[in-house]
Amino acid sequence: MKSPRCLATMIGSLPHKDPREAVELVFKNLPELPVWPELPGRTFWEDMVHAHTHRLPCLVEDEAARKCYIDTGRDCETELAAYYERSMSAEQSGELSEFAMTPRYGSALEATAQRLGQLPEKTAFKVQSIGPVSFQLQLHDQAGRPLYYNETFQDVLARQIRLQSRWLVRKFAPLACEVVAFLDEPALAAFGSSGYLGVSREAVVERLGAAISALKDEGAMVGVHVCGNTDFSMILEAGADILNFDAYEYGGSMLVYFREVQELLSRGGVLAWGIVPTSDKVREESVASLKDRFLGLVNELCAQGLDRELILNQSMLTPACGLGPMSPEDAERAVALLSGLSRSVQDEAG
Repeated sequence: MKSPRCLATMIGSLPHKDPREAVELVFKNLPELPVWPELPGRTFWEDMVHAHTHRLPCLVEDEAARKCYIDTGRDCETELAAYYERSMSAEQSGELSEFAMTPRYGSALEATAQRLGQLPEKTAFKVQSIGPVSFQLQLHDQAGRPLYYNETFQDVLARQIRLQSRWLVRKFAPLACEVVAFLDEPALAAFGSSGYLGVSREAVVERLGAAISALKDEGAMVGVHVCGNTDFSMILEAGADILNFDAYEYGGSMLVYFREVQELLSRGGVLAWGIVPTSDKVREESVASLKDRFLGLVNELCAQGLDRELILNQSMLTPACGLGPMSPEDAERAVALLSGLSRSVQDEAG
């Protein structure tokens, strides 16, 4: 993994509803770095936000409306005390079973573990969870306010992500030669916009950095995915080993950060290019067209003084975002294109 050489992996979600079908699609096409597929089309509990709400204090679940929220208006003292007792005990003892993800929130977890355990040789494996900042911004209170702005629940949600993402690493670590853990931060694509004026750069670095540090303590290589443009320097400042960005729509954005990218690659970090579109555009692309697009972007970085071999050695290829919102047919095409593109680039690069 220190030299991934343009291997392919996914962000996480698929539109399929059959866990075993989704698992087979992953392992067939992404043998170098398979993932456990999240299946939000089965139930809204597998949506990236709701998947991490299990046993949160003052949680209100509305399955009919396909949503949940935290009711901060009710007396939460008892529930908060119980939550802090559980979380602090887990942090101090290292026993994380209280924060395990159940099949309700990850229907493909067990099928993935079984399939991974059947491989003749161990491979690297990827897990993923929503990042702490996006969790705080996208889970709301009863009035629709993001919990990012509630000091108490801001801390609760940060603890939840740290503990659940650590549990995911531990679940798969015995079955893999290395675990890569991604924190998905879609909300950071809106960083600096009028909707998030109270979100400071310092807070993002601090909160994301704490989650990254917790995963590194578990021995994982840690990536951060943002499906849009943002201030990528703050992600690297937070300590990410892998920077995953939407290279299909925002490929030129890395040119602004070429010095930071140089430092990332030089220290053994990885630039993960979201080069396969996750929109209808996937129907118009081919392995050849995506290869031309990718290598063109590599050449643009080279023009800034970066070494071509270093870039190719320290790159991964991914879809631009999760595949969950796509049709199964389009998602399968995206995965096939990704797999073919990775093989083609690796063959040419030698």
